[in-house]
Amino acid sequence: MVNLELYKIFALVAREKNITKASEILHISQPAVTNHIKNLESDLNIKLFNRTNHGIELTEEGQKIYNEIEEPVSILENIYNKYGNVRNINLGIHVSMYKLFSRIITKFCAENENIKVNIHDTNLVNMLAPELNDMLLKLENEKLDLVISKKTNSYNTNKLEFIKLGELQDVLVTSNHSKYVSQTINIDLLKKVLLYMPRKGSITYNNFLNATQLTESELTNSKNITYNAMLELLQEQDSIGLITKEYIEKELNNNEVIELKTDFNIPEVEFGIYINKNNRFSELNKLINIIKCNSI
Repeated sequence: MVNLELYKIFALVAREKNITKASEILHISQPAVTNHIKNLESDLNIKLFNRTNHGIELTEEGQKIYNEIEEPVSILENIYNKYGNVRNINLGIHVSMYKLFSRIITKFCAENENIKVNIHDTNLVNMLAPELNDMLLKLENEKLDLVISKKTNSYNTNKLEFIKLGELQDVLVTSNHSKYVSQTINIDLLKKVLLYMPRKGSITYNNFLNATQLTESELTNSKNITYNAMLELLQEQDSIGLITKEYIEKELNNNEVIELKTDFNIPEVEFGIYINKNNRFSELNKLINIIKCNSI
């Protein structure tokens, strides 16, 4: 499939004869523009630009390509501007993480009527999230345009880039009427208590096991459930839940659940944006910049 975005960027760079100016017009970084040009050169197996003391200039073959595509690219841009004003951005995100960014994304869409952000790969009813690796595979295959998630070390590829936004803290919580409120939770207690945890294999789950050095078999009374169900069951049963603190700030502030003290530390987990290095376009970069500037 022909990537028309590459030709659009190439035509702009050729017209401006300046990568910096092109990056400013496109709202993307200079390295991203350079990377797009390299990808097009690789696709065509020709060199499009030469560097000079004054910047860049088209090669002889590059000039021929530009002469052939200048008018078609202009026509396509006019068609897009006239009939295809809405640019879709496909976002992969867990619904709990989406809570942290819903205000930003809603405001972004309201201020950019030509951009539609489609939320993929999350179930808004029961909060069941897909495997992060599945979302990253879709991102690599350009079925998603970006993924917002905790950082994982289990998916390795040089096609994706992780942009760190901050850290999230996993905590143990209980209801405000639980007998555990006044206790300091230790490893031995965790082996006996009714413990609600997120899905096996999730980043929160693995981070907790690493922090406590517990094995699945030692957690004899643990159950893997969704966050919504966890918050409900904590009120009904004398139990403890493992959850990301930032996801339940409202419940914590209202004292619906209480963060427990522990005699061990659960490390913070980095979270951020995963992007495909070869799938960058101006609207996407505009959204990424807004998220970076307004992140928690």
